[in-house]
Amino acid sequence: RQLVDRAISANPDLKAAAARVTQTQAQTVRAGADLFPAISGNFSAARNQSPSDQRFSGLDSLNNRFRLPLNVSWEVDLWGRVADERSAAKARRFAAEEDFHAARLSLAATTVRTAVTLSEAQALLALAEQDVQTRRTQLGILDRQMQRGLDPDRAALDVSLSRADMARAESTVQQRKAVVDQTRRSLEVLLGGYPAGAEQGLGHLPSLRRGIPAGLPAELLLRRPDLRAAERRLEAALRSESAAKKAFLPSIRLTGENGRTSQQVDEMLVPEAAIWSIASSVTQSFFQGGRILATAQETRARYEEQLQTYTGSVLTAFREVETALA
Repeated sequence: RQLVDRAISANPDLKAAAARVTQTQAQTVRAGADLFPAISGNFSAARNQSPSDQRFSGLDSLNNRFRLPLNVSWEVDLWGRVADERSAAKARRFAAEEDFHAARLSLAATTVRTAVTLSEAQALLALAEQDVQTRRTQLGILDRQMQRGLDPDRAALDVSLSRADMARAESTVQQRKAVVDQTRRSLEVLLGGYPAGAEQGLGHLPSLRRGIPAGLPAELLLRRPDLRAAERRLEAALRSESAAKKAFLPSIRLTGENGRTSQQVDEMLVPEAAIWSIASSVTQSFFQGGRILATAQETRARYEEQLQTYTGSVLTAFREVETALA
């Protein structure tokens, strides 16, 4: 548990997955911003001069104009296109959250598996070192028998074979030391630290406290975050396709302006300096070289892709569970 907690708090891949969740949250807010009016304000100042032969008598050749308007613009989401885009962004955000959950589970499982592998490698290394000691003792016994001259031909053969066995045992020790070293460094990287080869791991093999229940219901697969993420991406693709189709329909935009304008700054607060305007427009696309149709076809193909990906994910999940139970 301590190793898993360390990995979850420091693993860079998991931190990257968390950053992707934050990105999708911001994208959801941005996608839904068009549902609300856009309000902006600006201040402008201009000074111009008119030629003497193009102005009325009594008017100055230099004119000032100051404007302080507040602009409001809003596209009426009459067909639900913007709402579909927002729903697609929300589905992608949920998918990113499920991916993060899956990454946490995968990291925890990989950390546990690597820690157990390290304990196994350490135990095999200790066994190999004991084997070397045993064969060294056996070689000493055979050496003494050969020195006493008991059946010298047979003793020489036994000594030669024993030395070969001890050399193989020493080679095995070196191989298992390399496995221990590699596994330690892999565990250290999972824990978000420098692979110095100093991590000791568990120090022993853990004991199993309970068995795996047989006959798991298929509904448990719905808890898998990778399947939930695939389902959310399928939903996002469907919403995007709906929004792309609604681009064929006309769009309605309302605009308004309210503010002040005057030739002098100190006169901008008088009632006569007030200005306002209200306007509406309807836009219908007739020809764009097939861009809108191509976008709709692309989103439909992306939906079909996500549908087949979801189907494949479900089949893979069933295979993994059935194989694990078997």
